[in-house]
Amino acid sequence: MQCAGCQEKNCRTGQNCGKHTFEQVQASYTEQDKKIILAAAQADGEPLTRLEESARFVQAMGCTNIGIAFCMGLGDEAQDITAYFQKYFTVHSVCCKICGVGKQQFNPEHYKNRKAEIMCNPAIQAKMLNEVATEINFTVGLCVGHDMIFGLHSEAPVSALAVKDRVLAHNPLGAVYSGFSRKRLGLPD
Repeated sequence: MQCAGCQEKNCRTGQNCGKHTFEQVQASYTEQDKKIILAAAQADGEPLTRLEESARFVQAMGCTNIGIAFCMGLGDEAQDITAYFQKYFTVHSVCCKICGVGKQQFNPEHYKNRKAEIMCNPAIQAKMLNEVATEINFTVGLCVGHDMIFGLHSEAPVSALAVKDRVLAHNPLGAVYSGFSRKRLGLPD
């Protein structure tokens, strides 16, 4: 499949471009998946910010206990997001440096003769939220790779509210919108 390059996008009108039948598609979804799809459909009906849409989605899911796994570099943003969500839900938040484990402790040979640094700990972020039985977790600015580890260890479904992009104010799509970035990346005008 090369959907990104497709100009027709006939799937929008119900054409099956893939090889899977409706029965195969339907069998691919668990009951939880179906609940998520229905809640997403309820949340996307009007123009909302990602934050508002996320709150509406959690409400449509019938959840009340949510988690936020955030990067310390977005601590102020995580605080604001938590304050917003606390209007509606019980919110648990955990920062990336939880447990204060040094990178040199994890891989002493690699960090020999380097300044001590505290590593991010996405597996434990997930574990901490699992221990308080969050029903849905959101990530805020976790690094590429760390977000994957968090998702693999989270017992609750995970969605990103913000992703880290140190250059573009945490807006990675800015790279494909900006003429300068497009040229730098070798993308067509």
